[in-house]
Amino acid sequence: MADNLYAVKVTGVGYSYGKKRVLDNIDLKLEEGGMFCVLGPNGSGKTTLFKIISTIFALQDGEISVGGRSLRRFPTPVRKKLGVLFQNPAVDMKLTVRENLRHHGNLYGIDPHDLETRINKNLEALGVENRGGEMVESLSGGLRRRVEIAKVLLTRPSILLMDEPTTGLDPAIRSELWSIISGIRNTRKLSVLFTTHLLEEAEPADEILLLDQGHSVASGRVAELRSSLGKEYVRLGTYSPKKLAGKIRKEGEIEVTIEPASVKVVPSRGLAAPLAIRLWREYSHEVTSVTLCRPTLEDLFLQKTGRLWSSTPGEI
Repeated sequence: MADNLYAVKVTGVGYSYGKKRVLDNIDLKLEEGGMFCVLGPNGSGKTTLFKIISTIFALQDGEISVGGRSLRRFPTPVRKKLGVLFQNPAVDMKLTVRENLRHHGNLYGIDPHDLETRINKNLEALGVENRGGEMVESLSGGLRRRVEIAKVLLTRPSILLMDEPTTGLDPAIRSELWSIISGIRNTRKLSVLFTTHLLEEAEPADEILLLDQGHSVASGRVAELRSSLGKEYVRLGTYSPKKLAGKIRKEGEIEVTIEPASVKVVPSRGLAAPLAIRLWREYSHEVTSVTLCRPTLEDLFLQKTGRLWSSTPGEI
């Protein structure tokens, strides 16, 4: 596919802070109108990659094209295509919702009459049309995030970049915000690229890039990545995973993996459900819970890195 058919194309990108290499040979392709997730635990390098694509950090190694134009050669035209939502708040708490949007529009030289039309349209699209006169500091975290998105969309970008867009929001508010973003994406034909450390947030994306310590460990469509891990399995909760795993392994023809406070059991043939029932009956005195599981992105991370998702270092 030609570069101009991709909203964003990243090829061989690397980045170092002094002698510390934090990104190495990263590739990704966001198709026009698509949604791409850069997924990684804290410290994986996803925020650094986000800052490079959004032109906050200078491109060191590799190439990036946005709408077919080189970020290295044409940074100014590239920036005009981007709407950037940062992880940290970028609204003035001491101004009203409308004042925030109005100041942002003025900075970009939007015609005053056109600006008011855009403000009204964006506030309505984000469901905050009745909050225009309220001080931002009086709003909840979820509503503030909506205001930020309304502000970012004032310049009518073709690509929306978001770094951890739901940080600090509870699950119900996160779900509501993603529903709104999805609706706007479809209505305005936006291409969306976002980062997250939340596994469940990657599920709706068309494709994902899984990062770990600056390296790409997997990429592709979520369903295909999950299916590559195989079939359903059984997870047995237990206070003595090593002891229980040893007993189950003696049965043979079963793949057994020891996990913290649990044992993962994969049948070599047949279905997982009958296996779950049998294991519960045979080891009920040692088992605290039985869960029938489908392969997840967390399983993918464990397979590729040998580590659990939660046992990772701080953000880069």
